[in-house]
Amino acid sequence: MKWVSLFLVWSTTVVVVIALIALGFRAWRQHQNSIAYTITTPDGIQEAQFIRVGGIDQWISIRGEDRANPVLLFLHGGPGNSILPLEPTFRVWEKHFTMVQWDQRGAGRTYGRNGVDEQPMTVARFVQDGIEVAEYLRERLHKRSIVLLGHSWGTEIGTQMVVARPDLYSAYVGTGQVVSIAEKETYIYDDTLRRLRAAGDEKGIRALEEIGTPPYRTNHDLEIQRHWSERYDIPAERDLRRHFTPMVAFAPDFSLRDIYNLLYASAWTAQELFSDEEQFDVRECCMTFQVPVFVFNGGHDTITPSELVQPWFDALQAPSKQIVVMKDAGHSAVLTDPEAFLELLLRYVRPIALQS
Repeated sequence: MKWVSLFLVWSTTVVVVIALIALGFRAWRQHQNSIAYTITTPDGIQEAQFIRVGGIDQWISIRGEDRANPVLLFLHGGPGNSILPLEPTFRVWEKHFTMVQWDQRGAGRTYGRNGVDEQPMTVARFVQDGIEVAEYLRERLHKRSIVLLGHSWGTEIGTQMVVARPDLYSAYVGTGQVVSIAEKETYIYDDTLRRLRAAGDEKGIRALEEIGTPPYRTNHDLEIQRHWSERYDIPAERDLRRHFTPMVAFAPDFSLRDIYNLLYASAWTAQELFSDEEQFDVRECCMTFQVPVFVFNGGHDTITPSELVQPWFDALQAPSKQIVVMKDAGHSAVLTDPEAFLELLLRYVRPIALQS
């Protein structure tokens, strides 16, 4: 018993020491990153805070090297997938745009502040939230209009925001553009099953056959489909979590509790919005725009494929429009190839924003 007690004390001490070393290293890396990412230009802006949106506190971050630059509001994917700790990905963008990251209800720090008391969790409520954020930014940053960039789920609310209040925006940019939930899920299922059969992956085939073809009964079934689709995606998409994990772990001013909320919120929010979101079809709400429309989609996008996006884009009406296929990118092109994405923004979008 004496030796057992000594072993337990020793092993506990080792665990505590290792944990303290790890936390100390994390704190040091966070401090270094904080210095590296600080905006120091005379006309720059760097602020982050909760603002009152839709009756609850919601978190926004505003960063840019020159307040004279156009404002770009980024609508993250998910729903519930905050990209707040990935701000360094867009550090070079901040030379040309004032970047705004918004943790939507049910995401990141907004979820951390409100928990599950964020009702109503409906697509319409998110659209109105986004409009309120845009109004706040226009007044806070003294701009007549802003650029709206939506990724994946963000395109579902972004298109509706622009159609409802075109006076707030100089341009709309979609990437991973969603057209129809019902049609894209059927496409993904068939495409994933085809890839699994080509690879001879019997386990994956059985998993997909067990959940059956869409529409899915629960978000859990959807996650199973996404899991197997991701396994046979291009490397940049398969490696998203591994690539961004260090960035999340060492994000400045990001607590362990923030990381927990970041991870837990997305599953809860996706389930809360599951029934409402599955009805979405952009062709039923958003065919006529009063601002320029741009779509920059990955050529290897297996989640929102060009086969669905192109016909919608061809049919929509807008003062001007441009679609670009980023041939080497996938669904998360804006995250995996931010430099190439910025080049497109500078070529097509920034000149229009500067005139607004």
